[in-house]
Amino acid sequence: MHIKRKQAGAGGGRGGFTIAEMVVATLLSGLLALLLAGAVAAFARPAAEVDGRTRLALEASLAAEALARDLGGYLTPDGGGSRGSLEDCRLTGSPPAVAGPALTLTFSGVDGVGQYTVTYQQAGTELVRSQTPGAGPVAVARHVAGFLVEPEAAGPKVTLTLQHPDPGPGPNPQGRGPFPSFRGVYVFHVQWPTWPES
Repeated sequence: MHIKRKQAGAGGGRGGFTIAEMVVATLLSGLLALLLAGAVAAFARPAAEVDGRTRLALEASLAAEALARDLGGYLTPDGGGSRGSLEDCRLTGSPPAVAGPALTLTFSGVDGVGQYTVTYQQAGTELVRSQTPGAGPVAVARHVAGFLVEPEAAGPKVTLTLQHPDPGPGPNPQGRGPFPSFRGVYVFHVQWPTWPES
């Protein structure tokens, strides 16, 4: 006579999770989420700060380069904004006498023929350079939150305020999401050129 022995499985016969196992798994998942959030705060935020500051510095440099090229005193009449020579056009307009949101430069041909006007002003979140007659408006800087030209004795003072991320239609002092907003104020003191009497 043979007796069959029945062996019980390791789980008592029925599969599934116990409540204690569910609680432990939930606690471990929460701890892992906290560690990941800490890693994001430790690495992603400084990377976003470097990106924001770099963008502002680059845009300020581009704006300063465009202003310096025009305020150097000469202009080629092709409308491209390239720096000219004494034989092309000379900055003849007067420095601004009142504060305002635009900088207007007037150039005249050395022989008295031809007059060109270059204007810098804010359009939305861009600093735009336009020349008449000549090429259409060109953005020389982005992320612009403000542009102000104020008169001074030697030449105008240009204040350019940049913000990254771009300033929206409403106030957004905290930036987008968990990352802060960066703001930079750049001041250019313009030396207005003077020409010798011919």
